Amino acid sequence: MANVIHPVQLIRTPAAMPINASLWAVRALFCLNGFLYATWATRIPAIQSQFQLSNGTLGLALMVVAAGAVVAMPCAGWLCSRVGSRRIAAISLAIYLIGLPTIPLMPGLVTLIAALFIFGVGHGMLDVSMNVQALEVERRMNQQINSSIHALWSIGGLAGALAGSLIAISGVNVQWHFILVTAAFATATQPIISRLLHDRVENDHAANDKPLRRSNATTADERHGNAASQQTSLPHPGRASRNATLVLGVIAFCVMAGEGAMADWSAVLLHQTLGIGEGIAAMGYATFAIAMAMGRFAGDRFSAWLGPVKQVRVCAFVAMIGVLIVVMSYHVVTAMIGFTLIGAGLATIVPAVFSACGKLPGSSPGVALATVSTIGYFGFLLGPPLIGLLSEWVSLRMALSSLAGTMLVTIALASATRPHRQ
Repeated sequence: MANVIHPVQLIRTPAAMPINASLWAVRALFCLNGFLYATWATRIPAIQSQFQLSNGTLGLALMVVAAGAVVAMPCAGWLCSRVGSRRIAAISLAIYLIGLPTIPLMPGLVTLIAALFIFGVGHGMLDVSMNVQALEVERRMNQQINSSIHALWSIGGLAGALAGSLIAISGVNVQWHFILVTAAFATATQPIISRLLHDRVENDHAANDKPLRRSNATTADERHGNAASQQTSLPHPGRASRNATLVLGVIAFCVMAGEGAMADWSAVLLHQTLGIGEGIAAMGYATFAIAMAMGRFAGDRFSAWLGPVKQVRVCAFVAMIGVLIVVMSYHVVTAMIGFTLIGAGLATIVPAVFSACGKLPGSSPGVALATVSTIGYFGFLLGPPLIGLLSEWVSLRMALSSLAGTMLVTIALASATRPHRQ
């Protein structure tokens, strides 16, 4: 047996360092993305004051960022399947870093809207391309790592929020804040991008060129085999893969609607229904976010232990229990326990869904991931306003309890995360 394993180990040893370097590069990319987005989010009040925006106009401006991301995500998935996620990550990161400092430098509302749209495009493209990179690293390492990689986005977001708050308190204006952050991260861009993996899409295209050039010399059987091979490698998914992609998108929609609801309504619920001061009420979302980050660090081992289907079902059930505790609580401690359960429950479902996108037969990971990301992002955008509209007819508690229903849907559809044989 040793004689069989030894040559394989010799073959794999040279690839160990590049894969390890690529893993750290992807982690850095997720952390950087979270930091940059939190940098923008912490200075939204300063942008509103600078451009003298009403709350309604500010809401429109925020929707423009989201619109840029939603428009860019499907395009990024298509481009990743054609030219590789490494190149798209480099382009999107450049757009992201150019867009951020441009925002406070705009002279008026119209140009501000344009800058926000560009910023959203960079954010959306980077979100898709970095997730495709994460799937490729996970595939080559042949182990669950996606959840812990996503945890780095949360860590970057928390670091960016803390840094942004401290910089704002110190009195640095928003223009210099964004310029300094951009300059600091621009220096890190080249080392990160240079260590990202070349997608198998790029490698497959290069490999498929050779049989085409020597097609005249091949036999009929070889040509038939090449044609069959090329058909199975086409990025366009069949009907089964399309259906599976849509089901995964529904799961992402349900989970990200819960994430958006926690971001927008957790503090409001604590303040309005329990009479808690605004400062303590803000701890509801902080508790949720910390639990989500911690849950993602543990998610890979949890998935390896249970498998993705059971993992999604268990986590959705935990989140559902957390929702019920929150909406029925009359004490702040009980509510915080509920927020912890929601964060821990939701933490690993989206990473499991994204991992499943990379294992759909006959489907390009970039295209599948872009589709699922876009559907999920709609959940993040539409979930909070739908809960607000529902709370006009019933109480806010009852409106938020609808999230328990989305978790039941997630439990019912969890089998879609089962790995498919390629």
